[in-house]
This record gives sequence, structure tokens and C-alpha cells, in this order.
Amino acid sequence: MNFFEYQNRARRNSGLLVGLFTLAVALLVGLTTLATAAAVSLSRGQAFSLADIEQVLGWQTILGIALTIAAIVALGSLYKLRQLSAGGSAVAESLGGRKLNIAPQNACERRALNVVEEMAIASGTPVPDVYLIEEDAINAFAAGYNPTDAVIGLTRGCIEKLNRDELQGVAAHEFSHILNGDMRLNIRIVGLLNGILVIGLLGFWLVRGIYPSSRGNRGRAVLAGFGATLMIAGYTGTFLGNLIKSALSRQREFLADASAVQFTRDNSGLASALKKIGGSSAGSALSNGKAAEYSHLFFASGMKPSLFTLFATHPPLVDRILRLDPDWNGLYTNSSTGSAALSSLTPTPNPAQRSGNVQSAPFQVTLEAVNNSIANPNQQQVQFGQRLLQTISAGIQQAAHDPFAARALVYLLLLHEDADEQQAQRQLLKKIAHPAVVREMQQLEPQLQPLPNTVRLALLDLCVPALRALVPQQYQIFKRNLIKLLHSDGKIEVWEWALYRVLVHALEDTPDLQRRSRKKGASQDAARFLLAAIAHSGNNQYLPAKRAYEQGLKAMALEVTPLPSKKDINLPRLDKAIAIAGQMKPLEKPTLLKAMVCTLNHNGVVKAEEIELLRAVADSLDCPIPPLLSSNPERASSR
Repeated sequence: MNFFEYQNRARRNSGLLVGLFTLAVALLVGLTTLATAAAVSLSRGQAFSLADIEQVLGWQTILGIALTIAAIVALGSLYKLRQLSAGGSAVAESLGGRKLNIAPQNACERRALNVVEEMAIASGTPVPDVYLIEEDAINAFAAGYNPTDAVIGLTRGCIEKLNRDELQGVAAHEFSHILNGDMRLNIRIVGLLNGILVIGLLGFWLVRGIYPSSRGNRGRAVLAGFGATLMIAGYTGTFLGNLIKSALSRQREFLADASAVQFTRDNSGLASALKKIGGSSAGSALSNGKAAEYSHLFFASGMKPSLFTLFATHPPLVDRILRLDPDWNGLYTNSSTGSAALSSLTPTPNPAQRSGNVQSAPFQVTLEAVNNSIANPNQQQVQFGQRLLQTISAGIQQAAHDPFAARALVYLLLLHEDADEQQAQRQLLKKIAHPAVVREMQQLEPQLQPLPNTVRLALLDLCVPALRALVPQQYQIFKRNLIKLLHSDGKIEVWEWALYRVLVHALEDTPDLQRRSRKKGASQDAARFLLAAIAHSGNNQYLPAKRAYEQGLKAMALEVTPLPSKKDINLPRLDKAIAIAGQMKPLEKPTLLKAMVCTLNHNGVVKAEEIELLRAVADSLDCPIPPLLSSNPERASSR
């Protein structure tokens, strides 16, 4: 199953989830109606029979009960989902998490952040915010609606008791949840369960508020009885909801374990992490009161072991370990605090396995990357992420982690290669950017010079967490400056726009929402325009661009139409096209990406800069392509 099939399955699972919870609500309505009819019959001194429900209550009352229950569940769910609208950060902060990306405080925290950054570079996604949960338990979670608002949470026990390989296995497991679309489903489960729980809480409040003064007052007694009915119905609904949550969660944990092994090509790190959980006195259970609510998000069970395993959101540790290590002797590993902290902060990859960005790639290799590599990094790409962080100077890394300096780094990455146009951009920045940011650019530029152009996308992804920390006013000024920078030469270069879109897509919840369209044929028109823009980006003359454009149209089985002129390729139209293309169904997106590869193809070869352009556009479509690698890093072109 590839990335697009996973995404399609996630959509189906969301529909299944809604269907199951609708069934649970229907059972709640039936139970509440039954209990209410019985209470009314008993209050009248009459015998109760199921056949008498309509006579006892009347259809209007039955309908009123159904609408009341449905409204309570809907309002409770919407309220919770509104609380979680910020995405993964809302979950992490409710668990008491502290963000590490900007200011890690010790070696363990820096190593944890380093491991997550490597995995993000390897998978081609923006670096997620990393939160530290102050718990001795060994656990982790990924939360959010999509890769752009995802966070990874790590407990104190996780970063201090696990060595680097074990921590990498845990991080790979959580990245699989990010890439496979599990997170959105997990947050929806939290919201729907909260709606059902509200029914029981409402009944509890009714009983608690009415019962002490209910003596001698038949009406109050009936109301208290109704409250008790709601309590029973609510807790019954919660029982059913937890069953649904457990059933949907357990199998996905096995899949995430398998994906993590596929990422790292090493099952020992993940298996060892699970063995340490089993051998640790703290285990994986969190003491935070919110742990039960988010239990299905964690790497391992966030709750204390129970004999009643029906509600278990995770498979037993033994089963997970045996799938990873069939020869396991059944003994868990003791984890000693501090021992892992002394292990190296950065790995030393095997020189024989080193690889670098490709200078160019054969057409079929690039096409294969669209088919099978999206959201599916391999060990070579993980090692590339490790090595890239080792290559980047300490000054550049520090700038990428600082909200102020990250702006200077982004400006540098968007400077044009043409000397005259670059000079005009520099003069513009002196007028519109903060003087201190301009000075920061001057300090960073010598450190950026040795790095190849093909790492621009990775550097942008590293900057994302720091740029998220900008206050709204700072961000809006920064965004306006970027747009002015793109327009400085009177034309839009597609690669400049693509890098700009990567940032906007990562930093804004719903970028260009107003540009989306449901009009018939809108997605085809958007695809045509994107193919035209890409055709012009690789060809300065009209006829080669026209041939490239027509190749892309044929790959999408679209009618050949005239190629729009290069003057028509402007920022608003590009933004609108990518916003509409982002609405395409998961199984439709690979056709567009393959058509882009056909458009970029030059005599069977796709250039390195064009591969990065493809990756940037794919990122804006939520289809992260890992870096394409060669066996010789020195061949990559320099800035």
C-alpha cells in the first residue's frame, strides 16, 4: 500500500468512524427512550411493556429525546474539536508539554530534537514542533490534523532512558502516523468521545443538583431519575465509544511499527525501546489526568495495565516485540537513567553508505519516486538527513532555530542567482526588512555559500518551527516582504514561488482558502496552469516549453490546449491553482505529479533543480517526496 492508498484508507476510516459513532448515538437514544418510558410508567403505578413506549411517551416526546441526545453529543463534540482546532500543539500543551525547537536546554533535549529533524529531512516534510512532557514514563505521541500542524511529544523518560537508535525507532513510528493520515482520525475520536461523555456528565449534574431537595417533590424526583438515566446512557455510550477507539487503534500500532522498520531498515532499535518500557519501573503510563483522553495517540499504552483488556488501545508489548524480534527470549531490558544521555548526539554513518543529492535523475527513477517514495523514506534518506545536519554549520543551525534569524535565512534562500537581479533584491530588503535582519543576512551568507542549491528545501523545513513562533504582526510583515521580494524583478520564477508556497503552507492553517473552487473542471484547469508554469520554468524558448507542456497534458489524458504565455504566470494565479489542486482526491494526485515529471523530463533526464521544484510543489499538495539521492555527494552543484 503506497502513500495515496493510505490517505484514501484514512478517508474511509473517517467515514467508518462517523458511522460507528452514529450507531452508538442511536443506541443511546434508544436506551434513554426506554429508560424514560419505564420511569414514567412506574411513576404512574403502571406495569411497563416495550410495546407501550409510544402510548406512554408519544411520538413527539420520543422525537424530543432523540433530538436532545443528538444535540448534546454534537455540541460536546464541536466544543472539544474547537479546543483542538490549533492541531497538535493543543494536545501537547494540555498534557503540560514544553516546546523544544527554539531552546533545548541540555544534551538529551538537543539529541531528541536532532533525531526528529533528521527524520523530517528524510521524509521531505516540515520539521514538526517537538514538545517535552515532564513524565518519567517512556512514551511519545504524534498529534495534529495534517503534517503542517503536526507535533511530536516525547516524555522525559523517553529522551533520557533510550539510546539514539531506540529514540530514532520511536520517532520513525510517530512519523508514520503523521505521514499515513492517522492523526486527523485520532483527534476526531477525541472530539466524538467527548460529546458522548457530556451526556453522562449532564446526568451527574442533574442528580447532584436536584437530589438533596427532592423529598416530597414528585417532579424533582422524576427529574433526578431522568438525570440518572442520562448517567447510565452516557457511561454506556462511553463504553461503546472506547470499544470503537480501541478497535481502530490497535491494528494501526502494528502498521506504524512496520513502517518505522521500513524507514530505518532496523528493527532492533524499536524492539529495544519496547523492551525498555517493559523493564522500566515507570513503564509507559502517564500520571497526567488527560492521559486517558488521549490514550490512543501514544506510542505505548498511556494508562496503567488493567486486567480488563477490552479497552486497550495498544497491542500487548509482548506481541509487538515478537513481531519485531521473533527470537526474543522474553526478558525485558532494564533502563538506567542517564546512560543513554551519554551516547553521541550525532551518529557516524558508514562511509560506504554515504549518499548525496542527485545532480540529475533518469526519468523512470523520478517517476518511481512518485509511485513508491512519497511519505516512505528509506535508510539511505535517513542517513542523508543525519549527514546534512552534520554538514550545516552551527551558525546556520542556530539561525534556523531562532525566530529572528530564521527570517534572514529565508531571505537568503530566495535570492535570485542572476547577479543583477540579486543586487536589486538586496537593495529592496534594505528598505523593507528590519536593519538587524539585514545584518544577520550578511553574517549568515558566507556560511550558506558552500551548501548546494539542492538543500534549500531542507533548510526551509528546518526554519518552520522558529517561524511559527512569530507573533501575527511579525508574520504578516515577513509574508509581505517575501511577496515583494518575489515581485522585485517584475516576473515570477516558479522555483521562487514554490519555496514561498512551502513556507505559507506550513505556517498557515488554511492558506488561500478563499481561492478554492468546487466549479466543475476547476481541478483540470488548475492542473493545466501548473503544468504550463513548470514547462516555462525549464525552457526559455516557447517551442520547447510547448512540447514539455503537451507531454504533461498527455500524461493526464487531458485535451491538448494552447500553452499560456510566460507573462500569464503570476503569483495570484499560481496560488489559486495550487489551492484548487490541493482539493483533489488522494488517488488523483499521483496522476498530476507524474504529469509534472513528464513535463520536467529532458531527453530522459530530470535535473536536480527540477527535482527540488517537484518536491516543493508536491509538499504544497501534502504529498511529501523524500530527497532523491546519488552515491556521490560531491557531484551536487554548489551555490
